[in-house]
Amino acid sequence: MEIKLEEFRTTLQAAVRQQAIRYTASHALAIRWEEDNTSAQQDTAHFQSMLKTLQLPAAQELVIPSTDRTPGWNIAGVLRDVVSKAEKSAGRSLIMVHYAGHGKLGPNGNLLAVEGPSSNRSFDAQRCLVDQVDLLDSMLIDILFIFDCCYSFTACREPELAGRIVEIIGASDNASSSPLANSPPRNTLTAKIAGEIRCRQRQGHQYVEFADVVQALRSRENAVTKPVHRLKMGTSSICLPLGGLNIVNPLRIPPTLRAVFSVAITNDMNQQELDQFTALLRSFPPNAAIVLEGVYPTGSMCFILSSAYAVYSKLSGMRGYKLISEVTGHNRLRQPEAPGLSVSPKKENVPLSKQPGSIPSYSAENFIAEEMD
Repeated sequence: MEIKLEEFRTTLQAAVRQQAIRYTASHALAIRWEEDNTSAQQDTAHFQSMLKTLQLPAAQELVIPSTDRTPGWNIAGVLRDVVSKAEKSAGRSLIMVHYAGHGKLGPNGNLLAVEGPSSNRSFDAQRCLVDQVDLLDSMLIDILFIFDCCYSFTACREPELAGRIVEIIGASDNASSSPLANSPPRNTLTAKIAGEIRCRQRQGHQYVEFADVVQALRSRENAVTKPVHRLKMGTSSICLPLGGLNIVNPLRIPPTLRAVFSVAITNDMNQQELDQFTALLRSFPPNAAIVLEGVYPTGSMCFILSSAYAVYSKLSGMRGYKLISEVTGHNRLRQPEAPGLSVSPKKENVPLSKQPGSIPSYSAENFIAEEMD
């Protein structure tokens, strides 16, 4: 599938943008089973610790009792109540939903949250949680789902362009699923996220973006599994300010993991349009630099790009975008000279931070604590 040129530009610009959002209200819900054998209560504690680090209100804990015969119905009702509170809040609201426990693949490829490996009690996490927010009319409610369970990658679906954010983080992607991934002494997804956020706070980061947190966790060499990140709505990741020294600007930190991907464009582009596009790439901040690796005519146009993994994960699943590989370095092949548009190592392919005499066009003030109306 191909994407229109203007939509391509718009999605790229949105994906590289990081800004800490001032939320006027925050609500959180932590879900687990009473008869759980995965130490889910510890993950709930890690989730509460993460909220405390972010200076957000504690989560409402929903423990599904062993006597509950309609857990999905009741969970959906609780989430609707949380959403109703957020809708009544003035300004922009944030909702975080956390589930820890067992998960399995449903008959339709959906994520089922189950009480235990041999239990028949379950609820459809897609229908009872994620799909509940699709009908929201408000553009002032952003939602983050954290599924700390097996098969959590199945909750990630093709994203929709919208004025709000619905974001999903899962414990593992399809390629790295392992039943032993989160068993002791290995850290669970929730523990890793909470630890990464605490580490950044101690280092004095001004804010934290969840897509960037997942990028850091995926880049760890000793990772048994790699968490998955996907946007269900919007093209930006939830980004929250961190208290403390605020001496580190995340925009200046180069990515620990990069993604090489292709984009199929419906429009043909002339040389002037290609030059304008490379100028757009040069305007992006260093932590989100996108490098043009190649442009090929394929009846339309095919772009080969590389970027921070956190940037690509916001675009993953959108029409026209396709991942080629995850890498930790840059293109080592020196491209031959060719008429018209050139590729690396020409100036337009060098991230802004490495160009001599360049002045970044984005300042921290553009991204930190900017209130979204």
